[in-house]
Amino acid sequence: MTKSQTQEYIDKEEATLRKPVEIYHIWGESAGIAQDHYRYTSGDVDVIFNGNVYSTLSIERGSISYDSKLEISTLSIQITALDEPVIKYLARNAFGVYWVEVLKLFRDQDPYEANVIFLGQIKNVSFQGVQGNIECTGFESYLNRTIPKFRYQTSCNHMLYDNNCNIDKTLYSLNATLTDVRNNGLQLSSPTFGTKPNDWFTFGYAESGINKRMITYHVSSVIKLRYALPDLAIGSAITVYAGCDLTPETCRDKFDNLDNSLLFPYIPLDSPVTSFA
Repeated sequence: MTKSQTQEYIDKEEATLRKPVEIYHIWGESAGIAQDHYRYTSGDVDVIFNGNVYSTLSIERGSISYDSKLEISTLSIQITALDEPVIKYLARNAFGVYWVEVLKLFRDQDPYEANVIFLGQIKNVSFQGVQGNIECTGFESYLNRTIPKFRYQTSCNHMLYDNNCNIDKTLYSLNATLTDVRNNGLQLSSPTFGTKPNDWFTFGYAESGINKRMITYHVSSVIKLRYALPDLAIGSAITVYAGCDLTPETCRDKFDNLDNSLLFPYIPLDSPVTSFA
């Protein structure tokens, strides 16, 4: 009696002999909104998966490792083309959280089916020669965050313009055209900035296209950024948003938003556990 192999068995056997290709999806997240998508493949030709193009790139990863308790995974990704947009962007200390997803698929499948190898957040980006190293920590670290996330403190727990803060940021924004760019893009000038009192934009942020950077200084027509926005020059158009120092006075007088604040301005400054009469 002759036994015949099932197609399922044949497919599994062939899968062990085929060399898969890996695809990398890197994207940013600001105020819960996904943005700045970058897609690459370690293969020798571009890959189209779920309607998105993954461009070929000299990219590779190390093995996935875990901490001593086998709870949090980590992954290192190396990119040797430093002119790639994702490396140039991350090198400028991008605003917000960046996620990484690594998937494995076989190009001879029709349609493609991908398996998720790793999902996590970018922790650090460093450079050595022509190579950029992206250090990632697994999604488990996100789930292991301490709960509750709010603190009993004198300054507000909310992030400016998030859903809890509940301020319409368009009411506190101004569109400006730059008249001067100095200090490698860290100092920007525009008469528009001078239409608001000093420090109005301090601790707010500047936006150019999909890029955002925190504003650390505002006096008259000059603002300074914590990190430079890419490709700014005289005549560039940006949008700036008013800042908040998280105090009750600013929340009340500047934004009229005290009802939505989460701060405790009247707690004792000295701990009764460590202070003595």
